Amino acid sequence: MSDEIRVRTDDNELSLEEMSAALPDTPAVMEKVGHSWWHLIYAARGGNWGLAEYYLKRVAKLENTLKVLRPKHRERLERFQAEALPAVWEAMEAQDLDKMETAFAAATDLANYLHAESGYPYIKWELPSEAPKGLQLKPVETASLDDDGR
Repeated sequence: MSDEIRVRTDDNELSLEEMSAALPDTPAVMEKVGHSWWHLIYAARGGNWGLAEYYLKRVAKLENTLKVLRPKHRERLERFQAEALPAVWEAMEAQDLDKMETAFAAATDLANYLHAESGYPYIKWELPSEAPKGLQLKPVETASLDDDGR
């Protein structure tokens, strides 16, 4: 009998090694971070602060996931979160676009510096010149539900 731990689901039975191999790698997670970072600033520029906050939370969640999946990046991710994100959060909470632009640029510069420090100087994130498509970036009117939930 094998000492290998296997996990059974309704659809499959996998070893821990197989489960680990199926998890997203660093580039897959960081691609989602970049996507969220792009959406965050354009939502703020459009005045949809709720959407900008959603994407800022998404960035933090993805980074926290990556700290677990790839512990070799933990220290740099924690530095980014401690040094760059507080100013972004502060601008978000104040809904101050000028502060957001400054904090966003500084955070992007730090991220690119940390990429180089990680051994990837060729990974330099740049904000796309066009706003993302598919989401309303201007403020969204929220309708209240009536007593029937409509």
